[in-house]
Amino acid sequence: MGRLIQNLEAWVPVVVVLLLAMVTTWLWRVVEGGGAWGEKTVRHIPDLIMFHFSALQLGENGQIRYTLDASKMVHYPDDDTSHFETVLFTSYESNGPPVDVRSERAVRSEPRDEVVFTGHVVVTRQPTPEEPRTVMTTSILTAYPQRGIEKTDQPVVVTHGQDRLLANSMIVDNKTKVAHFTHAKLLYHSAPRHP
Repeated sequence: MGRLIQNLEAWVPVVVVLLLAMVTTWLWRVVEGGGAWGEKTVRHIPDLIMFHFSALQLGENGQIRYTLDASKMVHYPDDDTSHFETVLFTSYESNGPPVDVRSERAVRSEPRDEVVFTGHVVVTRQPTPEEPRTVMTTSILTAYPQRGIEKTDQPVVVTHGQDRLLANSMIVDNKTKVAHFTHAKLLYHSAPRHP
């Protein structure tokens, strides 16, 4: 019996070391994102940070389709999103004037073809010989560049020359040129009549 106790006492340090090694390995996996039970935990850590960011996309005809400028860009590989600060997005339509979108921030999701502009969003459609400048302001705007759709569920103010439209929400389809507004009020200035 005494010999058995001595043998067990000799193995205690080995068992303690093995337990410590197992606990250390477990903690390392948790900290490094492997999860407590071996499942893969994806970490939201940027893989790219750029300052004074500028990019452009060309269309099939080689013409500039849109440009994007920002004071800062941060890309996250886990969800393939890019986060921008102090944003200027310009869309060049083949049959119309350029349209600028300015905002304090924006998030681009590549898989969803989605750009969400937030923080004092101002959309400006440049004037043409036939149409005056159009300016829209809101607090958040979601755009789908490939589909040509912009929408917001926040209040909107649209100024078209001297006319003004106020609405609770908006959906614009740039391809069909159809805009939907909810609870809209229009302040319309009629043209002066000439005798």
